[in-house]
Amino acid sequence: MLNLLKKYNIHPKKNLDQHFLVDSNAIKKEIDAADIKKSETILEIGPGPGTLTIELIKLAKKVIVIELDTSLANLLKNEYKDTIEIINNDALKIDYPPFDKCVSNIPYSISGKLTIKLGEIGKPAVLMYQKEFAKRLIAKAGERDYSKISVMTQYYFTPEYIAKVPKTSYYPAPKVDSAIVRLIPKKKNPRVKDENVFKKTVSALFCHKNQKAKKSFYHSRHMFDLSKDASKDVAENMPLKEKKVYELCQDEIISISNYISAHLPQETEQT
Repeated sequence: MLNLLKKYNIHPKKNLDQHFLVDSNAIKKEIDAADIKKSETILEIGPGPGTLTIELIKLAKKVIVIELDTSLANLLKNEYKDTIEIINNDALKIDYPPFDKCVSNIPYSISGKLTIKLGEIGKPAVLMYQKEFAKRLIAKAGERDYSKISVMTQYYFTPEYIAKVPKTSYYPAPKVDSAIVRLIPKKKNPRVKDENVFKKTVSALFCHKNQKAKKSFYHSRHMFDLSKDASKDVAENMPLKEKKVYELCQDEIISISNYISAHLPQETEQT
């Protein structure tokens, strides 16, 4: 991999959060966790110089890579020619072609947004995250790492922490360790009456996760375009209003969301 970078005179770019995985053992753990079938199309986001890509090609029917850095996209095009489909674009701004699984060492700066985007698509994924972020994905209500991304990830997926990957596994080494997480899609929760309102509710509550639910909602009322009086009425009558936000499990947040949804003006609820 280092020879390839040298060959194309490519240096990791800090502004693109580029740290390239070079540890073959970590790559094997990621590949094993993905359980790739010969009939599957694999999506890889942020392939860099293709260290993981090489292994995906051996196992999958087709590999699609999305690479924002044009110099790396050209490297992949030259080195792997017709063996992969290359999309030189921003993974957060485009629609993805059909795929079966996403297996990637993603840029840490887009971890949250990308996880939600994959959740909305509903496909399995095995992703490399910053270790502290990975802990948040699997955190339960009441735990220190429990946050908005915990709720939303667990709404879309059953997340499984696979393995820690030390920072020395990367070039250049980042300041933090990483972790492999497997994301298994879940069916949408039938209790959610309005998914848009549920997402807003999660965001609103976790803006103030150490406050009581009613207070956190009231302080974030702008997200629902409610007046002060209307917000006070909702806050004082919502279920679980006295419970701290970080103590609320997903089902409890759904109950709050459904209550809010039922008390929104029709035009606000549909936005």
